[in-house]
Amino acid sequence: MPALGRAWQQRRGLGLDVAPALIALAMMFWFGLTPLKSLPGPQFELADKVWHLIAFGGLAGLLSRALAHFGRQSLQAAREAALLAVLLGGLIEILQSFTLYRSADLADFVADSIGVALAYAVLRGLDAAAARAEV
Repeated sequence: MPALGRAWQQRRGLGLDVAPALIALAMMFWFGLTPLKSLPGPQFELADKVWHLIAFGGLAGLLSRALAHFGRQSLQAAREAALLAVLLGGLIEILQSFTLYRSADLADFVADSIGVALAYAVLRGLDAAAARAEV
């Protein structure tokens, strides 16, 4: 685990640290604000909530790398990324309420927030593993 923590914290440049977060942000707004007949992938009860959990958890991880690229300490980047991802989830739900083909859903926002919380826990674990490796 210490090697994984160190690898996560290693900076790799704009193309690998920042661009994925920007692409994910664009995709979140695109998929969040366009009409969707159905979700891709297997259909099961609460599939929508699982997609929200994965998407916003992943976004938190990508935002954390982007913030760290610009000089934030890893835990600070993780906290700020988690806050940003939750705020973005809320913003998308609010924006959906203004469309004729989508609707805001508190359960979606809760799923977003749970995904972000799980990602934050993983990021904290990676930071702790990297710190242990330095000792």
